Amino acid sequence: MSGVKVPDSPGSTRRFALCTGAAAGVLMAVRLFVPSPVGMADNGDGFRRMCSLDIVTRVPPGVEQWLAYAHFTYAPAPRDGCDPAQVYPSSGNWLLRAAEPLHGLLGLPGTLDLRALAVLFCLLIAGAFAVFAAALGGGVLRRTLVCAALFVVVGDSTFAGYAASPYGELAGLTGMVWALAGAVHLGGTPVARLLGLAAFTAGAVVAVASKTQSATMAVPFVIVLCLTRVPVGRWAAGWRGRAAPLLAAVLIIGAAVTEVAAQPGQYRRINPTEMIFVGLLAHSDDPRAAAVDLGLPADFARYEGRSWWVEEPPQSDPRWERYEDRMTYGTIASFLVTHPGVTARIAYHALDDFGAARPDYLGSYPVDAALPPGAQEKRLALFSMLVRDIGGGLMLTIVTLLGIAAVPWWRRTSDPRRRAFVATVLCAAALTWAQFLTAVYGEAIENTKHLVFAVLAGGLTLVLAAAAATTAGAGRQGDPDREGGAGRPDFRREAGAGQPDFASSSGTAEACEGRAASALRRVLAHDPRPRRWRASARQVASE
Repeated sequence: MSGVKVPDSPGSTRRFALCTGAAAGVLMAVRLFVPSPVGMADNGDGFRRMCSLDIVTRVPPGVEQWLAYAHFTYAPAPRDGCDPAQVYPSSGNWLLRAAEPLHGLLGLPGTLDLRALAVLFCLLIAGAFAVFAAALGGGVLRRTLVCAALFVVVGDSTFAGYAASPYGELAGLTGMVWALAGAVHLGGTPVARLLGLAAFTAGAVVAVASKTQSATMAVPFVIVLCLTRVPVGRWAAGWRGRAAPLLAAVLIIGAAVTEVAAQPGQYRRINPTEMIFVGLLAHSDDPRAAAVDLGLPADFARYEGRSWWVEEPPQSDPRWERYEDRMTYGTIASFLVTHPGVTARIAYHALDDFGAARPDYLGSYPVDAALPPGAQEKRLALFSMLVRDIGGGLMLTIVTLLGIAAVPWWRRTSDPRRRAFVATVLCAAALTWAQFLTAVYGEAIENTKHLVFAVLAGGLTLVLAAAAATTAGAGRQGDPDREGGAGRPDFRREAGAGQPDFASSSGTAEACEGRAASALRRVLAHDPRPRRWRASARQVASE
């Protein structure tokens, strides 16, 4: 039958997905552990996460604790070694708990060894790749190339080092990959949509709950859910098909709100303070005038560029308590709106941070690797090299154009599976911008590190756009978006491609009859009933 696409068999699709997932997990393990394990050094923030388990890092005598080396082994904290006021709930803690059984199984030293967390990351990446590969269409070579491109991005040195690190970013990165892998199934069969929604929701909740900064990811995730219908049993027609996605949206929003509300009170003041003095005043042509516009004394301009952690910080000023209540994001937002020049300069300088892709001051190797302090691994750095070569501005421009193009592409595409891929491209592009703006205007120090979510989302946008361009429905039946019913082919749509639907057609009766006959002939081509019945039916169609 010419013109009819032959779908991949479920068995071959399943085998490809399982093989892809296994290969991704093994390659990630090799990438992280051979010839020696790699991770990321603690910049001083790691204790906030590790103290949730009441453990602290075990550092060999005479070795630098911060920045230079990746320390994997953690031991019970001494009495009063962890300040409960510094600890905040994070989905990263869930991963730590999940890694504890692996720690014992692998026989690693200490109470918890971050190499067990890296093994867990390999397993999670294997699962995400299997989910993603199951949604791809086209030939094996085409699907393999798309998955290889995805591995080049996810396995890049910019992101992989977080696997064995004390940072909450690992949960955000892993959750984002899982969410987008699930999203590409939201145009499949009813069962595929339901399972894809489960993967999407789980990944999104883990991502938005990883740290306060990541809460803004909830906006793009919820937008995708608003474009989705997931028929569940009798809940298939009309608004009821949107009940499951709306429930998922509530869970994601709830996770984001909970994460923001759980931020320790001290950091609710620290981050805006650094944004005001390191971000706003440092990018102002007249810091004294800017300080006045912020409701501060003009001589507070002398703290321009000084963060909370340096000698003689802003909070050391004797008048600090009088003006402390000005250190809010409301004050920052008002200033940015009324000072567009400062707003533009901050964004312009942030493009360099985005283009750097990876902070250059955090070592990757443990002490026993016998490498210089602060040495960074570059086992797989093709994507970060690309970002550095083309620059943050061009990279962000490409992602933006893909996101803009996704809107009309989604509206014009009739195949529901391709629509799901295109919607996921839009989601990834929106994630890039959401995290770029959050990092740039939310925190003024360590911008490159804080932009890691935006950099990953940008890379995933490129891969998903390639997948959307090369993946079609492959002729699989069952478009639950049609009123004809979940899992049943819609012959009205096939017969009238590019033409109005029967129910809304204003054409002539002859045109309608012609389309009806065409549709009937298509039905007969697939109909299993006896030839005699089909012969008489064809006669009716020809008349």
